[in-house]
Amino acid sequence: MKPATLREKQRAHALAEEYRSKGYEVIEDPAPEQLPDFLSSYCPALLVRKGDEAIVVEVKSRSSLAKEPRISELAQLLRVKPNWNFELVLVAEEERFATPEGARPFERNDILRGIESVEKLLESGFSEAALLLAWSTSEATVRLLTEEEGIVMERLTPLYILKQAVMNGVISREDYNFLMNVMKYRNALVHGFKPIDFDPTLGKELINVTYRLLQSASAP
Repeated sequence: MKPATLREKQRAHALAEEYRSKGYEVIEDPAPEQLPDFLSSYCPALLVRKGDEAIVVEVKSRSSLAKEPRISELAQLLRVKPNWNFELVLVAEEERFATPEGARPFERNDILRGIESVEKLLESGFSEAALLLAWSTSEATVRLLTEEEGIVMERLTPLYILKQAVMNGVISREDYNFLMNVMKYRNALVHGFKPIDFDPTLGKELINVTYRLLQSASAP
């Protein structure tokens, strides 16, 4: 079976905690030796047990499910095993990231110019437009920092980049929480929604954080 995506792993871990809260013993990503012989060739997300009851849990998106013919094979296998059950949990698809051909990542000077443009937009009262441009500079900065640390990114979606950055110590948990909160407003605005609690100073806060993070990057 194919390796799980970040979103699938996160959902599987959340399910594991739910089962544990109900008194189940849970093994996450069980190794072949932790599985009974008839399951040793499979790699389920969770193996859940309580008394005689056993549940094999698989977590997949629809696209990854379509690439896993062995899922249906696993379900059929467990259907005839007494006290064994199979649970398939579907998660939302990972955000797709597409750019025009030839697009390149922002470099340090691009980010600094972006910050200057944000300040001009704020001075002119365009706080929502400023936030969108400020977000592009912050995302580029975090990506720059992760590249400097040699962290290989499997995807370039904002959520994935931020999670990898905080997990690898590139940004602090405080900065991560702030950026995750800002991303909600960015998402609303970029998709044509007007947040009712939008703070016009948020763009300024964001470029302050971005500039501080950029200062920690190696000089060109």
